[in-house]
Amino acid sequence: MSRLGRFFQADNPVMVTLSRIVDMLWVSIIFLVFCIPIITIGDSLTSLYYVCAKVIRHGESHVWREFWRSFKMNFKQSTIYWVLVVLIYMLLIWNINYLGLNASTKDGMGGLLAAVYLVMMIVLAVLTLNVFPVISRFDNKFLVTVRFGLFMTFRHILPSLAVFLMVFFAAMLVYVQWATPTMVFSIILPGLVGFCATYPMEYVLKKYQPKSEVRYDETGTKISKWYDD
Repeated sequence: MSRLGRFFQADNPVMVTLSRIVDMLWVSIIFLVFCIPIITIGDSLTSLYYVCAKVIRHGESHVWREFWRSFKMNFKQSTIYWVLVVLIYMLLIWNINYLGLNASTKDGMGGLLAAVYLVMMIVLAVLTLNVFPVISRFDNKFLVTVRFGLFMTFRHILPSLAVFLMVFFAAMLVYVQWATPTMVFSIILPGLVGFCATYPMEYVLKKYQPKSEVRYDETGTKISKWYDD
């Protein structure tokens, strides 16, 4: 086979990378469109992670098919959690604003309380970034999912912080590029961050995946334990 022929083979590293970039861009566009109703942001985040892990990283199935599958399957739990998070954030922000307007009260305790609320917001953000991947991977009741997310937040603090910092710097990049010509390149960020986040997240999640019998498809290829349904 010629060098040109080998270059265009599907398993060529260059072609694999290009395919992943295209998939990241495609899932990013789908994600942003599905976030427009706002109330669906939580489920969109769950589906984004699901696609990044299953399709982009493991090369199984197709972006749209798996995004829609996850969106339908996890809509209820993801949306309930998202609404609760938004309400909690609104309460915390209101409290911080209230303390700012009454900074001279409470014997100077306003600044300390504001710092406590800020820490609570950060912890909640880290928890949220753990919960949506958990929803995408495990079929648990709502409270079990939240408890497991809390467990991951404090038991696996380094992977959790790694994902949080990825999202934080991506948000800062969008903020810096806002309303500039280079803003168009930020469209791929959801898929790129989601893909990168699968590495620390999967390192943790696979530790808690129930053991199951090894299965193979009709071609003799081993089926990933996560996606064997």
